[in-house]
Order: sequence, then structure tokens, then C-alpha cells
Amino acid sequence: MGLPQAGLWLRRLWVLFQVALQVAVGKVFLILFPSRVKQHIVAMNRKNPHFSYDNWAPTLYSVQYFWFVLKVRWQRLEDRTEPGGLAPNCPVVRLSGQRCSIWDFMKGNRPLVLNFGSCTPSFLFKFDQFKRLIEDFCSIADFLIIYIEEAHASG
Repeated sequence: MGLPQAGLWLRRLWVLFQVALQVAVGKVFLILFPSRVKQHIVAMNRKNPHFSYDNWAPTLYSVQYFWFVLKVRWQRLEDRTEPGGLAPNCPVVRLSGQRCSIWDFMKGNRPLVLNFGSCTPSFLFKFDQFKRLIEDFCSIADFLIIYIEEAHASG
């Protein structure tokens, strides 16, 4: 059940304003204070040995970044679930190309643990932890990794 149509469009307009402002301010800071922005971003990712500022900097606050963040924020306006309730039965595509839904991976009453991510440094950095979680709980739960769209895709 979503918001009434007029309310949804007003919230989308507000999100558009927020994302546009964030990207504009970020771009201005990148131009005026490039070394300070780099220092801040590197500090935020200090614990991740796979993070490379030079690989990520060109996509920060770009047009692609704007559209990606806007799309994600708009989608979140309509996301609804209840604590302890079922996850939304979203469509997914298997590696084979076969289309199915998240609920297709559920087996009886076993919990299904969903891990959403993409090949970002932070996701890859914590992948070993997720593998240990699977090893520790595979006897009582099932696990599914759902690959999402790249936030900083090139091309």
C-alpha cells in the first residue's frame, strides 16, 4: 500500500530538491577544496584496504551519481515492510538469466537472510564476515546475496 498519489509526488519533488542540492554542494566542494574532500573520503574508508580514491573520485557527484541516488531515494519512498513481517516479494534475476522472485528462495519455515550489495569496496571488504555467518548458521537458515545496481558505474 503506497502513499496517495499527490502525497507521493510531493515527497518525490522534495527528494529531488534534496538530491540536487547535495550533488551541487558536493560538486562545489570538490572544485573548491579537492584535497580536503579527498582527505575526508579517504578517512571514511580507511579500514577498507581495497578502497582507491582515484577509482571512485571521478564518479562522485557526477550526473550518473545524481540519477542513481535519486532513483534509489524515490524507490525508498514506496518501500514498506513491517518488523518481523515478510520481505517484499521483489523480482530478481538468477545468474542463469532466469527471472524469479525473492520468495522463490524460501524453503518452508526456514529464515531467509538477504544480503544486498554490489562490488563496492565496503561490500567486498565485509564479504568474508558474511561467509562466516553462512558457515555458522547454514543449518538453521538460508542465505541469498542480491546484487544491486552499481552506485558508481562507469559508462
